[in-house]
Amino acid sequence: MSKPDKTYQPIQAVTVKAAEDLPAFRFVSHLGSVCAENQKALGVSDVNWLKDEFSSVITLGTIAIETTTTINIGSAVSTSTDGKAKPATGGTEINGRALDSCNGAGFIKISIVP
Repeated sequence: MSKPDKTYQPIQAVTVKAAEDLPAFRFVSHLGSVCAENQKALGVSDVNWLKDEFSSVITLGTIAIETTTTINIGSAVSTSTDGKAKPATGGTEINGRALDSCNGAGFIKISIVP
């Protein structure tokens, strides 16, 4: 996995027991698993966590997140497969707002939407 060159400013983090291995910079569910497509996220992981570890999840502030496709600055984002970010469409859950853009898969900085 590549690493983002984005800075971020977490305001609040909560601890959740990882139900599975959690890769860094992915949306994490309230159950401690990587979010499924269009799922409401608890927050975003900022480091890798192993299953059964008590992991810190950023729930408020700005954070880097891995994307599956192009996302434009200002766009609402939701979850794609594997907890990555994608543009929100229609009635999908909004988990954040893009603070910058990327062409194709990569990393962006988002403001988390609780």
